Amino acid sequence: MTALLRVAFLNLLRARRRNALAGGTMALGTAALVLGSGLADGISGQLTRNLVATQTGHVQVAARPLDWVPQNNPFDAYGQDVMPGGEALADRLRRDATGLGVVDATPVLYGRGSASASSRSALVGIVGVRPERETALFAQHVPQAGRALPADDPLATYVAAPIARKLGLEVGDTVSFVIQTEGGAFNSIDAVVCGIFRKAAPWHDNFFYLNLETAQALFDAAGGATQVKLTLRADSTSAAHAAARGLLPLIADEVAPEGTRLAVEPYDRAGRFSFAIVQANQVALLVVSSFLFVAAGVGIVNSMLMSVHERTREIGTLRALGLRRAAVAWLFVLEGFALGVCAAVVGVAAGGAVVLWYAAHGIPMNTMTLAWMAGGDVLYPRLEAASVGRAVLLIVGLSTLAAVYPALQAARLLPREALQQP
Repeated sequence: MTALLRVAFLNLLRARRRNALAGGTMALGTAALVLGSGLADGISGQLTRNLVATQTGHVQVAARPLDWVPQNNPFDAYGQDVMPGGEALADRLRRDATGLGVVDATPVLYGRGSASASSRSALVGIVGVRPERETALFAQHVPQAGRALPADDPLATYVAAPIARKLGLEVGDTVSFVIQTEGGAFNSIDAVVCGIFRKAAPWHDNFFYLNLETAQALFDAAGGATQVKLTLRADSTSAAHAAARGLLPLIADEVAPEGTRLAVEPYDRAGRFSFAIVQANQVALLVVSSFLFVAAGVGIVNSMLMSVHERTREIGTLRALGLRRAAVAWLFVLEGFALGVCAAVVGVAAGGAVVLWYAAHGIPMNTMTLAWMAGGDVLYPRLEAASVGRAVLLIVGLSTLAAVYPALQAARLLPREALQQP
């Protein structure tokens, strides 16, 4: 078998032009698959990191209305109803859920309101957090001016760059928030901009972050939270689902607000919107890859059949010298395998180089549609070993399988008939 494989690689040099065309088609397909996988992995990684860090954690506990129907938008990930004991629940889960892999649990209070500065105003999202426990959040929302929300300043606010531009805010400016509480009262508070951040995703364009206690006072929700984000030691969907199942008994005695139920949601379930984008990208990649593989497969079959036709007398000579039909078939199958290996090496090198370049420099998402699809204003592709390995296996497997039919045609040739061919 080793000798046949060596001969198969050498035979690729006999019809350089034809094999270059067939191999080039496969190499382009491989490069396109590596590039497409890099883009899909980049989008998946950005959306997942952003979702876990800024919205849901790996698992979240939130109060959901009994008749709640997900709308498949990014704000579904936030709880809408205040859990009066949300802050205490977070402290208890941080203490009691370590056996489930929980390393942290932090309360979040999310609401909508109006922000105004000078003569400008806008509807905004207001998020109360514990800054000292939100390292991952501020790693995603990087300051482009000023500093991240400090834990020791109850009147500080951390502002997304788009809404800061809209309201004309700079570091040190005062902004006024007005909200309507669940009881119908109107509350207001003034805060000072401590920093302006480069938001991680377009749905954070109009966000303001406050210290949790400040947000609780604004929304008349002392000790309350709309959700509890739990961070796990293991970063995987399977770990998140396992932890979610284990958390159910721990919250069984918690009383949900009237008309709601406490839901324990892994991040892929809480972030349906983000994972719908991931799935759409994967389907698009599969469709494009299928067309590429069909084109490459046709080229390989044609190349191998031409090789059989041109080498008919050679095959007859080998058969007359005692080479078995199985060995003849294996020779052509191995030629297909060799062609696939060479094409895969070239394709991975070309596609991988492009992915690594864009991973370092980023791809600007210049329209709102692209920004929503990529989960950010800049897309950074990722070269994943699993995706590269999958591309190599697919193209080599396709090349090998496409050579089976020509190999069987070669094996059927009888020595006498083959030697009589001109």
